[in-house]
Parts: sequence; structure tokens; C-alpha cells
Amino acid sequence: MTSTDTYPARRVTVPSHPSPEVSMVVLAWRLGDELLDCLDALAAQRGAPPFEVVVVANGVVPAADEALSRVDGVVLVELDENAGFGGGCAAGAAAARGSALVFVNDDAAAEPDWLARLAARASANDRPAAVGSLLLDVDGTVQEAGSRVLSTAGTVQFGRGLTVDDARAAGLLVSREVDYCSAAALWVDRAAFDMVGGFDERFAPAYFEDVDLQFRLRAAGRPVVIAPDAVVRHSSGASTDAMPFYREFLGLRNGAAFRAKWADTLASAPEADAPLDDLCEVTSPSEQVGASGDTPSASTPGIPHDAVAAPYLRWLTEQLAQAREMAAVVEAQRIEAADLNERFAELQARHHELTQSNHALFLHVQHLEAMTTLDRVRARLPHRRD
Repeated sequence: MTSTDTYPARRVTVPSHPSPEVSMVVLAWRLGDELLDCLDALAAQRGAPPFEVVVVANGVVPAADEALSRVDGVVLVELDENAGFGGGCAAGAAAARGSALVFVNDDAAAEPDWLARLAARASANDRPAAVGSLLLDVDGTVQEAGSRVLSTAGTVQFGRGLTVDDARAAGLLVSREVDYCSAAALWVDRAAFDMVGGFDERFAPAYFEDVDLQFRLRAAGRPVVIAPDAVVRHSSGASTDAMPFYREFLGLRNGAAFRAKWADTLASAPEADAPLDDLCEVTSPSEQVGASGDTPSASTPGIPHDAVAAPYLRWLTEQLAQAREMAAVVEAQRIEAADLNERFAELQARHHELTQSNHALFLHVQHLEAMTTLDRVRARLPHRRD
């Protein structure tokens, strides 16, 4: 269903300010209705510092393009080809005027006081470089209240699947330092963002770039915190649900690149169930290239992204070969199972025959046991005619 089908006359007008303090950067790509919902929620922010909304048309498909034709008041950055998450955010940041950047996914819908609460937390005495939001799934359960990074580069999303009440009872809905927060709705100090060089292109087109950015912000000496009163509902993966293999590949590839870059830091990573205040001790990263051995290029057309096209195709080929091997194993198991079923049927028939024979023998034994000694003698003597 397209945006036109759902909202035949809907328009979204985002307020603009001549001197914004905050620039919210939204990447538009495949979604139509969700993008309009996202921008509607941003337009409804109250009590927040003066803001602008920068929308990056990141090689948009027709549904997103049509949705953008219904939007007024945003700063529109148009990219002919998809630049990936980090590249798209960098394009949005380049057009932004605020002293704070807030990266927002197009499948995220913020509560009306969300931006005001982020701004309040960002101005606290501990001067956080980044402030994350409490992310809720569409059903209202917790998706993430900050995250932890493990020694494997795996992550733990605090509170995932809990009700808000249960998360509060577990002590998760208290502002605190964390290893990182999802960039689905993330406030970042603009000066700090520029100082560390923004998103690292080695993680193009997507996954782990937000974790890497926040590790570098922490390595520069400023904390990353969660503001659990800044609430966003997030349809996680809505833009990439149709590409599960590509998502899996990028997660594996960029996870390996992240482990290589942050090996010393990951050696200090806490266990998954460690106390909340146990964090990775971030040290300066090892400046190695990505897992593919190639530094991503600036040219980033289409899917797969140029930076990963060749390794992605190799990975797909390996997956196909493994799938064929598995299919051969399954076929052999099917044949073996059919043979076993045939043998089992034969054994069942034999068992039935033996059961019948045993039953007949049992009846005969019962008959013999019931006979007297005289009966047995008579049974053995030849019959005489009187």
C-alpha cells in the first residue's frame, strides 16, 4: 500500500527557525507512511529548543519520494544514490546549522516532549557527548534502554522485551552512562561529532557505525548516556526487513571490522549479566581497515553498496554452496529415513507374528497346567473303542 492509498490528502508541515539550536537529521529511503508519521511527530515537539529538520533523500524509492512531496518546512538534501546510513547522516550533518545533531530513523515516532527531554539531559553538568532515547516497540514493550557491548562485539539491549513497568522495577529507567545507544534516535554534540570525524566509512553502508562513533566519543573523554524519559516508538528493521541475507552479511562483516578496530577495548568488556554500571574501558582504537581488507570508497551507489559488493557476492556464493551441501545431507537423511521406515515396518510385522505365536503358546501352556495328571495320561493313551 502506498502513501497515496493511506493518506489521500495528508500533508505534514514542519516548523522551521531562522537560527536553530538543534538539527534533527532523518534519512528517507524506502518508507512512505512511516516517514510521514516520523515527521509528524517531530513537527509536534513542544518545549524544545529552536530546531530544524533535515531530511536526506537517500536514493529514495517512489513511496518515499511521494511522501516527501507532501512535506513542507524541512531542509531537503537529495542524493541520487543511497549513501548508506553513515554517508547519509554525514550529508545531513553537512547541511545542518544547529550546535546539536539528533539522528532519527524514518521508522521512529517520538513523544511530544522527547526533544525537550533530550536537550535537558544534554545540558547536564556531566556534558555528555551523546544522549540516547528510550526505544519502545510498536506494542509498547521496551526495545532498548541503552546497550552494552560484549567481548565478542555482540550487544545487549537493556530491557528488551520487558514492559515499561518491569523495566522501571529493574532499575533500567534511570539516566546513566552506557556503552552506546541506538542511533535510531540519538542526540550528539555537534562539536564532539566533528572532532572525532563523524561516522567511520569502513562500516558503510550500515551496522556498527553508531557503536563505533560512541566509542570514539567516549575515548575522547566524554560520556554517552541514556535519557529514559525521552521516549520513541521504533519499528526496528522496517527499512531492511525485505533483505535478511544482506542484513546478516553486513552484521557479520562489520562486526568483524569492529572487533579488529576495538580489540583492546573489547578485552575489558563486561559479561552480559554484569551490573549496569560496568562498562567497556574504552581505549584508543587500532586503526585497521575493514574486515574485507578494502577501505570503502566514497562512491556508494545502489544495493549492494560499492564498499561491500564483491565480498557480499562471495559470501552469498559460500552460503549457496553450504545450502547445497546441506540439501545433499538432507536428501541422504531422507533416503536413510525411508530405508529405516521400511525396515521398521518389517520389524513391526515380525513382531506381530511373534506376538500371535507367543499368545498361542501361552494358551496351550495354560491348558496343560489346568489338566490333572490323570488327564495327561489319558491324553497320551491311544483311544479304545468299547
